[in-house]
Amino acid sequence: MLETVSWLILICYGFLYVTVLLLWMPFETRIPAWYITLTIALAAGLVGNMLSWSALLPLILLAYVLYYVQCQENRKYRRVLAGIAAIYLCYGLGAHVFSSFHNFKILANTYISEDALPFTMYLNIDKALVGILLLAFTEHLLTSKADWICLVKKIGPLVLQGIALICVIALASGKVHLDLKLPDCTAIWVINNLLFVCVAEEAFFRGFIQKNLALIFQKYQWGNCLALIMASLLFGAAHYAGGFAYNVFGVLAGLGYGWIYQQTKHIEASILAHFALNAVHFFCFTYPAVR
Repeated sequence: MLETVSWLILICYGFLYVTVLLLWMPFETRIPAWYITLTIALAAGLVGNMLSWSALLPLILLAYVLYYVQCQENRKYRRVLAGIAAIYLCYGLGAHVFSSFHNFKILANTYISEDALPFTMYLNIDKALVGILLLAFTEHLLTSKADWICLVKKIGPLVLQGIALICVIALASGKVHLDLKLPDCTAIWVINNLLFVCVAEEAFFRGFIQKNLALIFQKYQWGNCLALIMASLLFGAAHYAGGFAYNVFGVLAGLGYGWIYQQTKHIEASILAHFALNAVHFFCFTYPAVR
């Protein structure tokens, strides 16, 4: 029985990771490949009790309201109401409000750095699904190698400058110390942080919140700036569990991610910037914070 459950866990999370990657698949099929892999992942999750049948309700509702928001034929006020519903559902899933998801805890009270707080990591199905649905229904993703190379060249210097600035501020605050390391959990941390955490958070805060606020404020001269600030404040507030310092770092990082997103109009840019900063924190500094 335990072996069966283990295989179901591997199938569920393995196909979820593949689903995220398939969103960037450069060719079209009659049935999008990510539909198939997502169905397999959800089926394994249901059989393996990683999610209950009731978990499908918020997912179906989210897919519907996202489609409704994007449909230009619908009246504006109805699209706004659908957008508000989408925000509520995305937040509920990302913050694990819905008890029908039973996310797998892969690290429990693990000390990544000797002087750090203990670190616990879940593989969050609900949060991953937010990223998948938002990217699938609301973003035009890069598909060609040339576009990816051009994007990386454009944002590379900007990302490095932003990371250097935030690292200096973080060191000065005393919340982290320099700590070069290669932890045993590196592989699963990298996969989970990139494909679940960064994809979901950027798809929500930049790809949905900031983009739609910019559309709402587009007739004002400082509309883009206001959208950037508001999305960054919300992003900082989402890091409330880490305390006030992490709220501040979240706002600063959010301003950087949001500015890069504004400059490129590609969600991939902010995802890469987000992951780059997280990776520098993980490999080079006290993780998650000084005890």
